[in-house]
Amino acid sequence: MRVTFVDSPIQRGERVPERVFGCTYGLYPIPNIFLLYSAATLEKAGHEAAYINCPQSGIGLNEFQRYLKDDQSDAYVFYSVNLSREVDRRARSIIRRIRGGDIPIVSIGPAPTYYVMDFLDDGNTFVIRGEPELVLPRLLERRSDPSELAGVSFLREGELASNDAAPPVTDLDSLPYPARHLLKPGDYFNPKFRDCGGLFTAVLTSRGCPYRCVFCVPNSLSFSRELEYRKEFGRKPPYRARSAVSVVDEFRMLKEEGYSCISIIDDEFVIDRQRTVEICAGIAGLGITWGCLARADSIDGELAGIMSDAGCEYVDIGVESLDQRILDDIRKDIDADTIRNSVSSLRESGIFTKLNILLGSSPLENRTSVRNTVDAAIAMRPDSIMFSICNPFPGTELYHIAMEKGYFHSGDYYPVDVQKSSTVSLPMISRHELERELRRANRRFFLSPALIARNLWRLRHPAGFLRVLNVLRKKLF
Repeated sequence: MRVTFVDSPIQRGERVPERVFGCTYGLYPIPNIFLLYSAATLEKAGHEAAYINCPQSGIGLNEFQRYLKDDQSDAYVFYSVNLSREVDRRARSIIRRIRGGDIPIVSIGPAPTYYVMDFLDDGNTFVIRGEPELVLPRLLERRSDPSELAGVSFLREGELASNDAAPPVTDLDSLPYPARHLLKPGDYFNPKFRDCGGLFTAVLTSRGCPYRCVFCVPNSLSFSRELEYRKEFGRKPPYRARSAVSVVDEFRMLKEEGYSCISIIDDEFVIDRQRTVEICAGIAGLGITWGCLARADSIDGELAGIMSDAGCEYVDIGVESLDQRILDDIRKDIDADTIRNSVSSLRESGIFTKLNILLGSSPLENRTSVRNTVDAAIAMRPDSIMFSICNPFPGTELYHIAMEKGYFHSGDYYPVDVQKSSTVSLPMISRHELERELRRANRRFFLSPALIARNLWRLRHPAGFLRVLNVLRKKLF
């Protein structure tokens, strides 16, 4: 069976949904290894997998239709996030019109896990809720009778039929490595790397996060898993991690394939300190630079030094706010001084440090708290800051609070670019004020001569300089 994974074409004036983290439009292209994990499990089961990333390949609606007329795929799979719901719906309808009703279409990812009915167009469309890797091959092999396959939703005589949840994958080491051969690897980059002379890719070493932040939208695969598990058991799924040996082996394989820059896209890479140290020991001599996401209270001076010696070039810290009242209210379970100490440790170790600041995550937020957080964040002299406005995602605790309190100005969640727009007005700050404060924060930080001077030396290649300028243009304008 030939199965094609599709990132939908967009038309003029539309922005490209980012599908790895799932809550913004893309500033730079990260390979969706979540999709590639599913492709790899299909290949392991003996099927042929293909991948058409229309936005990345410059394929518009007309080209997509011409592609389908010549395509001989036996099934199509979409990895969908909230921001891609409409463009994926349009692409499914094009497939139906050109390829007919006998071709199965499967949707995976957080959006179909939550909005199941939005992805079931007819009796030959299916949704795999939660983690899809182990379910997808079985569904396509027995699609004529999906009624007993855990984790699958479909239409039976026009009515929704949803089977019991499939258990999350427990042995992550048993999964094949993502099918990166389906990509054009030179198309992807991350501007946080100073000198990526080889190829760039992403790696996943764990799934989930044990912490309890009320607003949290983890990476899109973890979110799919969490949405499904919460519906079944009323709590977050357990954190799962690959062994250090498995991670080191993948790094070694990627080094042999010509990769020199790797983004670890775990929700929180540094949860298990000993495992982190073992991974660092195993990859230290490979000549690979890498980066990750981490909580501030996971990193101290000693660990920052170990990570730096192992090639760690950047760390993204989930700060959210530097107002202790807000940190407590959103159940971040951290204090602002710990954040400052962690950032200081990273900077002293020479690691590029990016802070993620989330405006409007608590009803306690007001203009003063926003500006104080922005001032405090800039005073720490990080290398980059991503300012966003909190959009309470369906499935999070904050979503239920926002619905109950009437914070959504339109009455309910709807997808927006959280680096530009707000869906909520809070008791002490309106959505328009949040948007103004966001623009002010971006201008203050990114147009600072000191920041520009501090970072220019990192850009050794003209191509890298142009890429960073393009990212900045998307962020500010």
